[in-house]
Amino acid sequence: RLLHSKSRTNMASPELQSKVNQLTTKIEGDLTNMVDEIERLKLRPMGRSMHSCIVSCYDKAGKNGRKEQIEQCSQQCQAPYQRAAAVTQHEIGNFQNRLSRALMQCNDDAQSLVAPGMQNDTKKMKRVEDSLLKCIEGVILNGRESLKPMKQRVESQIA
Repeated sequence: RLLHSKSRTNMASPELQSKVNQLTTKIEGDLTNMVDEIERLKLRPMGRSMHSCIVSCYDKAGKNGRKEQIEQCSQQCQAPYQRAAAVTQHEIGNFQNRLSRALMQCNDDAQSLVAPGMQNDTKKMKRVEDSLLKCIEGVILNGRESLKPMKQRVESQIA
């Protein structure tokens, strides 16, 4: 899964957990689709160019070229792809960290609403869970809305 399990809430009801799972499944799907698109449309062509470039390093060196020349040429061929992959991974990591922190904040906020003995009061706990769900929905919505700008940032850096 793309989202860390720690980002899930530890508030209790099965109904709440089911709704949270549905929300996180949506954003995980959106993130997966975005990453797949970047990989197909940007990274694959760069990977193909990288390999063609490396083949030309060997062709240029022929039988008399030095090993160091081939290695240096190959490293130059790999650099753009490696940089693009690193940019992509960095953005994904930042996104996941922001999302995880925001979800933990929702959970912390909900926990702070729970007073001693309140766990036995179904109505009060329902209000806490409703508050938690509203917060999580907001976080997921913001996360989903941030995917397009994130994709644009990645693409602008690897163009």
